[in-house]
Amino acid sequence: DRVHLLFQRYGVLFRELLQRELPTLQWRQVFRTLRLMELSGEALGGYFFQDIPGLQFTSPQAFRQLQRKLPEDVFWLNAADPASLSGLGIKAITSRLPRRLPGNYLVMHGNRLVMTVQRLGRELEFQVPADDPELPRYLGVLRHLLYRESNPVKRLELELINGDSALASPYLDIIAHSFDVIRDHRKAYLQRQL
Repeated sequence: DRVHLLFQRYGVLFRELLQRELPTLQWRQVFRTLRLMELSGEALGGYFFQDIPGLQFTSPQAFRQLQRKLPEDVFWLNAADPASLSGLGIKAITSRLPRRLPGNYLVMHGNRLVMTVQRLGRELEFQVPADDPELPRYLGVLRHLLYRESNPVKRLELELINGDSALASPYLDIIAHSFDVIRDHRKAYLQRQL
């Protein structure tokens, strides 16, 4: 039952992923069960994703789903979310991701990382050019932070965009098309509209 729960949660299981789980759901507690399930055909063991060291397991249903093309939806998730790979300690994967903190977000377009938000918007990192036509959709994460029902942020302070001052960034003009941007001598601000 524990392995089925983990398969529903993650789809593919590996040692580093389960380090953050409760003790009864960690790798050393479920590995033997995974091997037995592999013998019975309830689990598949192998190397499904490159850059993840060691043995990986998935269910036959998840394996079939992985063989299909992933939807090209735009979505974001908090870096501290259990589904996030931030902070796993796998350098090939996590070197591009923000630290596993509640104020950090990842914006994905299908399987591509297109933007990261760090420190509740103080640092934005875009992986797409400023003229990308999808950029307004990627900025939806900032709208979410300002207008979410639970604990919205009153204003976002933008300090750095792609490592440079937010005030000098070409991305700030694109952001200004979607938000009211207030500029002072050091930062730019996004505020909620009443």
